[in-house]
Amino acid sequence: MVSAGIVAAGLIVLALALLSRGRERERKAVRVMVGDDSTAVARLLGEPPHRCPTSSLGHLVEQFEAGTPRPTIETTLEQLRARTAQRWVYPDGAGCIPGDGDTELGLDAAGRVLWIVPVRERRPLVYETSPG
Repeated sequence: MVSAGIVAAGLIVLALALLSRGRERERKAVRVMVGDDSTAVARLLGEPPHRCPTSSLGHLVEQFEAGTPRPTIETTLEQLRARTAQRWVYPDGAGCIPGDGDTELGLDAAGRVLWIVPVRERRPLVYETSPG
């Protein structure tokens, strides 16, 4: 009985620590701006646990602001896909497939933030599509 109580208390402490770490990353991630240098991002969020290939970026469709017209989404994704050189994903272990609550950003060839999803499923995609 005592052992079960100790294990339960340990699991509660672990869950609270993980929740706290996720919220801290969320607070930091919303401070990342389009155009920031990758060095500044790494200073703020830490080295990315996952540096991923560009992919189709199709998984970002659901990350647009609610009510964004489908043609706008398609055009924007096409522009972002053409300019994204690398994706950084900050999950707790899912690799290059971001999950709920994860942070993901796209860098251009110069190492600047082109787009960011500060917190997947809770904060929409932030992007700049104009070249430069």
